[in-house]
Amino acid sequence: MIGRAVLLALLLSTPPLASAIDSARAGQRPPSGSDEDELWYAMERAEQELQQSPRRIRDVALNAYVGGVACKVVDDFCSDVRVYLIDQPGFNASMSPNGMLVVWSGALLRLRDEAELALLIGHEFAHFRERHSLKQWRKAKRTTAFMATFGVASYGGGVGAAGALAGMAGSASLLRHSRSAEREADRIGFAAAVAEGYDSGAGIRLWQRLLAEEETVRRGKPAPVFASHPDTAARLADVQRAAHLHGGMGKRGVHAYREATAAFLPDWLEGELSRRRFDASIEAIGRLRDDYGDAQRGLLTHFLAEAHRRRARDGDLALAAALYAEATTLADAPAAAFREQALIQRAAGERDAAITNFRRYLQLEPAADDAAFIAAYLQELASPP
Repeated sequence: MIGRAVLLALLLSTPPLASAIDSARAGQRPPSGSDEDELWYAMERAEQELQQSPRRIRDVALNAYVGGVACKVVDDFCSDVRVYLIDQPGFNASMSPNGMLVVWSGALLRLRDEAELALLIGHEFAHFRERHSLKQWRKAKRTTAFMATFGVASYGGGVGAAGALAGMAGSASLLRHSRSAEREADRIGFAAAVAEGYDSGAGIRLWQRLLAEEETVRRGKPAPVFASHPDTAARLADVQRAAHLHGGMGKRGVHAYREATAAFLPDWLEGELSRRRFDASIEAIGRLRDDYGDAQRGLLTHFLAEAHRRRARDGDLALAAALYAEATTLADAPAAAFREQALIQRAAGERDAAITNFRRYLQLEPAADDAAFIAAYLQELASPP
């Protein structure tokens, strides 16, 4: 544990503003006792907590796939990077100064192929290689607000410097980079992905979709995940210029990406709806359904129906009913699609159709939590009017 006097010295001893921070080298660790060493130690504590998180996706095959793509992109730094997939909706990823790469399931849901995954990883790797978190950490230490917050966190609760830093690491406050750092990471990430033969147009496709999703936000400001990033339209223009200058195409890896992620789509889609940002979810799921074509269409049509039903604006319930009806005609429709369609038919007085779909639901989900309620509905519908 670091003593109070040593801690204050650490906080107040900021390097000269003119001193540059060199890019990281593969296998490099910070000098013992340095402020970067303290930052690494805090991140290592945060990583220990993350390893035990119930939200961590532990599927061996999926982790191996994402980790394999990461190793291609980071090249010589492969042994420095540890990938953590987290079951968390929303588009986000981050990489800490000690090599902890975190990717949210909401980001994996929004990607379409391996090339886009490579671009995302390349962007986060650039933050690591250029040591952007260290720059942010040193900048934060020069602020009065940081000193006040750090003092309360460190000594009000009787924890040491590492504990306070670990808390900051856990809240990702040290992983929010400046807009210039984000654009630098975009450039480096693009170069890293393209150098591995990935399609140079991946960023265009990804940012076009994210821009369309962002534009659904009705409050007139970007969604929180984009708040510290450059203007999304400007970012899209950057990747369009880079792709044009690079010319040519590369591998996309659509089949490999879909194969690796297909089994997780139901949970990720349910997580997406749990955010209750239905405008954005309708945009995201609708585009996903269009891009997937016939693949997973029953599943995606059902969740698009769910998004409209839960939003429940004018016209949404009628559209949801049509989408449920479409989903139940498809081979991969989830059981819940038959239940929701049956509930609509029951309300409309369509007894025979409702009975058929309720029975189909129970055939597919005999141990469903609501099986007793569905059985009661069936008994009611079977009784003479």
